[in-house]
Amino acid sequence: MSIAATSGSGQATTVGTAFGVLLVATVTTGGTPTSGVTVTFTAPSSGQSGTFSGGTATETDTTDSNGVATSSRFIANATAGAYSVTASTTGAATNASFNLTNNAVNGPITNFSFYLSGEEAINSGPNYYALAGAVTIDASGSVIGGEQDYNDALGITSPEPSGDSIIGGTLTVDGTSGQGTLTLITKDSNMGVGGAETFGVQFVNANHALIMQFDGTATSSGSMDTQTLSSSPSGGFAFTLSGVDSAYTAVAFGGVFTVSGTSLSNGLADINDAGTVVLGSPFTGTFTTADAFGRGQVTGINFGGVPLSINYYIVGPEVMRIIDVDAADSAVGSAFGQGTNATAASNAALGSSVLAMANNPWSSTYGALGQFTTSNTTSDPASFSGVGDVDELDINFFAQASAMSGQYSIASNGYGSLTITGGLGGSDVSALGIYMTDPNLNLNDPDNPSGGGGALALDLDSVLAGGTGVVVPQTDSSTVSFAGNYGVGWQSFNYFSSCGDCELDMIAQGSMTAGALSLTGLVSDPFLTWGTPDVTSSGDTFAGTPLPDPTNIGRYSMLSTNVPANSLDATIDGGVGTYDLIVYQASGGQLFWMEWDNTDFSGFTGPIEQQGSLAGLPATKKPAPKKPAAKPKNLKHW
Repeated sequence: MSIAATSGSGQATTVGTAFGVLLVATVTTGGTPTSGVTVTFTAPSSGQSGTFSGGTATETDTTDSNGVATSSRFIANATAGAYSVTASTTGAATNASFNLTNNAVNGPITNFSFYLSGEEAINSGPNYYALAGAVTIDASGSVIGGEQDYNDALGITSPEPSGDSIIGGTLTVDGTSGQGTLTLITKDSNMGVGGAETFGVQFVNANHALIMQFDGTATSSGSMDTQTLSSSPSGGFAFTLSGVDSAYTAVAFGGVFTVSGTSLSNGLADINDAGTVVLGSPFTGTFTTADAFGRGQVTGINFGGVPLSINYYIVGPEVMRIIDVDAADSAVGSAFGQGTNATAASNAALGSSVLAMANNPWSSTYGALGQFTTSNTTSDPASFSGVGDVDELDINFFAQASAMSGQYSIASNGYGSLTITGGLGGSDVSALGIYMTDPNLNLNDPDNPSGGGGALALDLDSVLAGGTGVVVPQTDSSTVSFAGNYGVGWQSFNYFSSCGDCELDMIAQGSMTAGALSLTGLVSDPFLTWGTPDVTSSGDTFAGTPLPDPTNIGRYSMLSTNVPANSLDATIDGGVGTYDLIVYQASGGQLFWMEWDNTDFSGFTGPIEQQGSLAGLPATKKPAPKKPAAKPKNLKHW
């Protein structure tokens, strides 16, 4: 009988964190795998070493039918250096050895807060899920700690009130494009692949990244931002949350509140729960003090008879990511400080703006983009007018470059409403709650001092539950400003496979040069909606030439019906297709795009964000590109 180390040797990790690969030993007798024998994994009892998940330096496991024994997650101790873990079994003349190294922390370290929502393939999905957390990463890209909360409202929910500990992982980023992956290792085997989650990341600058799950177990879209933990949240806040209720139908909340110390007061919430709309419901609550990762709880919340357990993760003094951690319902969103709009807002606080809205697929799936100017702002209500596009996928309703107008009203606490007369292009998008934020805050990129102001938005139409979005000041609609390098993303819902509202997510980076947009990125497609065989792919390309709208400056189209046709050409995992798109420009730094295709069965919205400096980004490397195998071509969309 013999025993050999077949996986896990040669690894290194930062002190105090988990090794990424489990230790695997194989036992054979005369070259034949030996099942049902015990294998003892033993780490050094002192000095550089570590412990298994049970907290001990030794662990016994049993070989399977292939003669394989696999350890639990092994976690480095606080002492740096190289050492060996042995695997032994009775009857083997020699032990197997796993050579491991505990690396010292490579400073400086950076704290990031992240949040996402989407669909999981695990747990008999597709199911809705929300995820929020915070991680600490050293200069080499090693994850040296963190916490997170995951909730699908169907049995996979992080333990509360503790959440899931993040005990290791790695960030790898291309220093030129800002594109890469982030792996987080948790002690919860329900997360990702055996407790290890992988995310695609697209850094727009050193402080902000678009992010999506990228390990085939789930797909989602969100963002990751550097944390500033110098002070606790205080003052007036606007918020929105979107997710599913206890009946697993779409629900969304929005409103305003005030934080003073540990007290939450002056709350007003609008609720759209599966089409049942409640306006201006008062609420209060209590804030617990945030821990070292900026995580805390909000207790005592009740939105119009709907009690919620909320956890928050600080991005900075005026920004929090918030997640519903109840076992029977789930939602995620953000709370932004209001600054002067907490006490001195008015209709004049809203000016020329771009509106971007979308919902989750547990209701009528739709996306809406538009731009408008305001008038009569000293009156109440004030007026607005502009143009917009909408794609109501579930009812096959589409409106393109449609005039929109109506009235809106904003109270002094920043709580307001906006009504689109007749709906946007005759669609169901007509009634919105709007909640004013600090004029100095960038809602897409909260650490970016430019492009600030605007409002969070909540769809209050009875057939469009779950819809949330932003109203961003339109400060520069010039076509010459739409130029340079950009990071982009989208969250697409579609009917291309038997699961119904399936999801596909993308992040990419590239340039807008001489009017031509060229991007390369990552795609997460666990439901195989593109008809290609891989649940994730990299090196995917997207190219087209946005056509400026001469009538509505700030609007662009990429459509097969344009002359000449200029749809976005996409090559994903080797499969080729096209997307018909609409783009609205708030400025050269912030744009939004949406799929618009009245012959299609999919829709998405997403951001287009101009890249800034990547200096100081941890772990900037040149990852080896994936060479896709030959795949089916001409997967005309769709």
